[in-house]
Order: sequence, then C-alpha cells, then structure tokens
Amino acid sequence: MIQRHSRSRGKQAQALVEMAVMVPFLVIGMMGMLDLGRAFYYQISLTNAVREAARYGTQPYYTGLIPTCQPIPPNPDPGAFCLVPGDQKIKDRLAQELSGTGFVVDPTKIVITPDQGTRVSNCGTSGSCQYALTVTATYQFTFITPIIGDLIGNPLTLKTSSEFRTEY
Repeated sequence: MIQRHSRSRGKQAQALVEMAVMVPFLVIGMMGMLDLGRAFYYQISLTNAVREAARYGTQPYYTGLIPTCQPIPPNPDPGAFCLVPGDQKIKDRLAQELSGTGFVVDPTKIVITPDQGTRVSNCGTSGSCQYALTVTATYQFTFITPIIGDLIGNPLTLKTSSEFRTEY
C-alpha cells in the first residue's frame, strides 16, 4: 500500500511538470488567435468605412437649383453649394464610420481619386457627370503577441479600396 501511494504521487508530479511546460504554449496560442481576430476585425471595419466614404463621395453633396463651386486653389473646400463633396468631407465620413471601432486611420493614408480639383472642374456644376470615384485607405496594424507578429510580419499593412460610380 505504501508503494502504491508513492506511484500516484509520482504521476501527479509528472502531470504538474507537463502542465508547466505546456501552459506557455497554450497561452501564446490563445493570444495569437485573439490577435488574428483583432486583425480581421480591423480589416472588416476599415473595408466598411472605406465603402461608406466612397458611397458618400458619389452622392450629390448639394441639390439646390444653382450649385456654385469655389475654385480649388487656394480653397481646400469646394463649398457648401457645390455638387461635388470635397476630399476633406469624404475623409471626415471615413473617420465618422470608424468612430467606436478603437482605431483611427491617418488622414494622409487616405487616397481619393480622381482628386477634388478634377472633380470640381469637370463635374462641379454640370449635374450630369458620371465617373468612377475610388477611395483607398491604409492602416498599420501592430500585433500584441510577439511570436505571431514575427511569423506574419509586424506591423501588418491593412489596405482596402472601394470604387463607386458618381450620381451627379
């Protein structure tokens, strides 16, 4: 009976050692999965925000009878009476869509084509201009888990774009 008691004690010690060896790997694996989940969440949120910003940019900004647009240089905004929404308004819409997601895209990483000057000069007051508007945004996602970041690449560049046809 004494011998049996020492055998069960040895098995308990072996199980404790095995668990001590495996727990760090399990924790890192779980953290890695959470990190990848965060990356997918950021990508989906960014894609949705870019889509909404592009959709906003293709809607008539002002539907009055006599739209007037300010010349782009030196004004950064075409004005409240222009059919064409300005680049800053589109960027603001993207930021508004990202509010509450936990991250913000640097405005210099948002590209809108064609640029505001081209949109205003070609379509500002015509009311019958249709072309493709593309909004592209880039975000540098940083992993928390060091091993996953080393395997995939840290930071991970999330880039998405959306193209809509204008309706003005």
